[in-house]
Amino acid sequence: MTVGGPAEAGAAGRTILLTGASGVLGTAILEVLDGYDVVAAVHHRLPAGSGRVVQVDLTSPRLGLDPAAYRRLCGEIDVVVHSAAIVNFTAEQAEVDRVNIEGLGRIVEFAADADALLVHVSTAFVVRHVDQGGTLGAADAVAASKSSARPDEYVTSKLTGENIVRGSGLDAVIVRPSVIVGNSKTGEIRQAQGVHSLAEATIKGTIPFIPAVEGAYVDVVPCDYVALGVRAVLDAGLRDGDYWLSAGEHALSIQRFVELVQEVGGECGIEVPDIRIVEPSIVDRLVRPAFEDVLSPEDLGKLDGLLAVCGFVVIPEKLPSSLGPLLGGTVPLDAEDFEDAWRASVRRLIQEMNAPTRNKPAFSWGA
Repeated sequence: MTVGGPAEAGAAGRTILLTGASGVLGTAILEVLDGYDVVAAVHHRLPAGSGRVVQVDLTSPRLGLDPAAYRRLCGEIDVVVHSAAIVNFTAEQAEVDRVNIEGLGRIVEFAADADALLVHVSTAFVVRHVDQGGTLGAADAVAASKSSARPDEYVTSKLTGENIVRGSGLDAVIVRPSVIVGNSKTGEIRQAQGVHSLAEATIKGTIPFIPAVEGAYVDVVPCDYVALGVRAVLDAGLRDGDYWLSAGEHALSIQRFVELVQEVGGECGIEVPDIRIVEPSIVDRLVRPAFEDVLSPEDLGKLDGLLAVCGFVVIPEKLPSSLGPLLGGTVPLDAEDFEDAWRASVRRLIQEMNAPTRNKPAFSWGA
């Protein structure tokens, strides 16, 4: 299979509705869907390079379309790739649920009305949420309770979304990206993510420690790899199953994650300070309280937000990965490739940090 080239025989002529086409992942997916007839579904921003665009509202009946327009769209679409979601960790819970749960319900209704395959973008971090019984680790829960950043709510909404898809009776594929970073070569990304916030804080020395168990990992996957994984699902004609779009066995150790930030910083003339890896169980008991009297409430809030993000992007063991089999060897997938991809993202981040106007990171990641 040649990923990114013309659609294969079974896929040729299929029309795809791509939601979230102007978002972080949607933008990357749109770039690799040559050979397909793509209708880019957007809410506000228009995606660059899209030929056909439809403005939709995921929170309204019929996606906000009038009955005639809705019927016409149903008659055209063969596949829905649903990448639209709120991934901002500081968003209100009601807003997250409205888009990530209720909005997904509207998409499920549309796919049923269109008799279309649904490719739903979830997140690899549902597995950790389930493993922990729906709760954060101790140190991360403390940080999240004190912070406006609430990644747990996002993951809960994605886990609920997966259950909605499975219970719909549709032909449906679920894809689970891990921590999405920039393009594997250029580091370019539509909007900086929570992991970029962590890297920036490391570069500036504004986060003194990262809570992580011994042997922990950060699974970063470049947006173009994720997009090609989605493309591979479409080209292969898959109609069910769960697929992990992650680094898997090639995930970075937390130590290597920090080392690469320091390495790229040095290449760019920045002396990145050392950062401590601290056992999570002692953060809320000993480490964080030491900063309560020396940091302003605003800075302490930022620290807690970063710690809440750490609680999700830093994982105790490696994730499964389906990328290798999906891509069929057309994209190199070894540890060096994922290290190089993270280097590219850090270089891009430093360029953005030095730019007069910049795309500031939000507490978000993934789909």
